[in-house]
Amino acid sequence: MSPRKIPKSYHHGDLKTALKKAALKLIRQKGPRGFSLNEASRLAGVTVGAPYRHFADKDALLAEIICDGNVLLAHEVGAAIQKEGGIREQMLQAGMAYLRFSVDHADYFSLMFHSGIDKSKYPEVQRSAEEAFHTISDLTRRSESTTELAQLRALSAWALVHGLATLNAEGALDTMTNQKQNIEDLRPVLWDFIAREHKREAKE
Repeated sequence: MSPRKIPKSYHHGDLKTALKKAALKLIRQKGPRGFSLNEASRLAGVTVGAPYRHFADKDALLAEIICDGNVLLAHEVGAAIQKEGGIREQMLQAGMAYLRFSVDHADYFSLMFHSGIDKSKYPEVQRSAEEAFHTISDLTRRSESTTELAQLRALSAWALVHGLATLNAEGALDTMTNQKQNIEDLRPVLWDFIAREHKREAKE
């Protein structure tokens, strides 16, 4: 069936923005795989054929939103480390910015890691993810003596903050502590990790 025409009064740029906003709202309500492109179209107030002016299918729409999320994450992490001078303090701020992002932009965070799309079909997603990870990689390159150690440190740091973010999103931290977890309460956990890593370096 050929796509239905978009009303002439509807601007293409507005259409993409409206569809992405509608998709994010549905992600908050139903999760990344819990809605159809038709639902997003209706929520955006356009015909079900309108999205095909910009997106081949729902996965293409989700891929673009993931890229937006990666750009936003990179911006927030980059802005956070500008406030600190020392490498350890910058690493702490980068980790806290990641945790705040997972809470303040839970829709993006959920989509970025649980979209279910075949990311190999969307190289732009991989590029944007690498750019988002660049700040952490750069910090570890500045603190380690070799590229291999820097990569290991970056992966360890990411695993920690992402694990905490995921546990928090799933409510597991609330259950473990028997109270509502404030993301800022996790600052000592990150600082302990950073301090331990630097003590390890000193011994070596």
